[in-house]
Amino acid sequence: MSEYLICNAVPAYKEAPVSIDILKDSTSQVLEAIYSKKAEKNYIILDVEEKDIKSKIETKAKNYPDMDLNIILVDGSFGFVYRNASAILKVIEGEKPIPSSVKENDAVCTVEMLLDSEYKNVYVDGSTKNKGKFSLSKNITPRELLETCGVNGIFKGMYLGYPMGVIIGEGDLENKLELSTDYICIFDETDCILDQLKNISKVYTRETCGRCVFGHEGVTQINMLLSDISQKKGKSSDVALLLGLCGEMKNQVLCGIDATLATTVISAISNFREEIEEHITKKVCKASVCSKFFTYHILVDKCIGCTECQDVCEEDAILGKKKFIHVIDQGECTQCGACLVACDEEAIVKAGPIKPRCPQKPIPCKR
Repeated sequence: MSEYLICNAVPAYKEAPVSIDILKDSTSQVLEAIYSKKAEKNYIILDVEEKDIKSKIETKAKNYPDMDLNIILVDGSFGFVYRNASAILKVIEGEKPIPSSVKENDAVCTVEMLLDSEYKNVYVDGSTKNKGKFSLSKNITPRELLETCGVNGIFKGMYLGYPMGVIIGEGDLENKLELSTDYICIFDETDCILDQLKNISKVYTRETCGRCVFGHEGVTQINMLLSDISQKKGKSSDVALLLGLCGEMKNQVLCGIDATLATTVISAISNFREEIEEHITKKVCKASVCSKFFTYHILVDKCIGCTECQDVCEEDAILGKKKFIHVIDQGECTQCGACLVACDEEAIVKAGPIKPRCPQKPIPCKR
């Protein structure tokens, strides 16, 4: 008989509540699985927001009067931390969930691991035709996954979330994966990998505990470098700097959380280096996602001089008057997109490196 069993039911991602789904639908099976392990003490770690599930578990647990079960409610806003065995052990000791090791512990598991299903439940998001939860084979190729959920446009890449933490491309579609993440995001040609990587990196800022220099400072530096590149402030040395930093992080951090971000950055650069470097060398975002790399323009043959775009522009960046073709002052425009939404004539367009020909100042409408 083992001393303890800890079942982590805190989702790594709020948008992918796999553990919560299982607890809601299979409470009795989860309790039976815990009971079958015959541990002296049993724990379920649950998000403090899931009080209804806690009540349901407590009711069902009455069927196992000789099982020592404790339900611990925690702040689930940083879900990655509870996938670390050393952090979970701190929780049952009444301390803060601060990771201190990368070592696995057989007595710590997720709800899904506890039930030992042959399938992996995964939430798929992004540029996919079918968003939501899928039950997939634990060993699957990305191509098989795409055949299941689809992609909106032309496939560009796929993010396999924590704890896998990789961004793969077209060349990886036939490689077998061992799914361990609850969250997958699909990218098509309308997505910018730099922008997606920046958003992924921001998530880790709330997960890092600050206990080790390479972890906390590494995440901070990654965020700063990615932000600079997306703001047209990138330097030619930034990509190499990211690779060097992430290589050191993988070897030096105290837990696997920050190391996973390092792996994600390295995989993104490995598969999409040209796209990322174009933001620096050519000052171009081909997907027209990074706002500093695109501009808005008013088309001469469609503008009717209605002033609707002027009315919504908080920066007064649109010049013109009634019955005159309006002109956007690029120096004042903040790329907020309000004018694009306001124009019923579809006269305003977003442009990347290729710009439409527009007058320098307002001229009378031809329509």
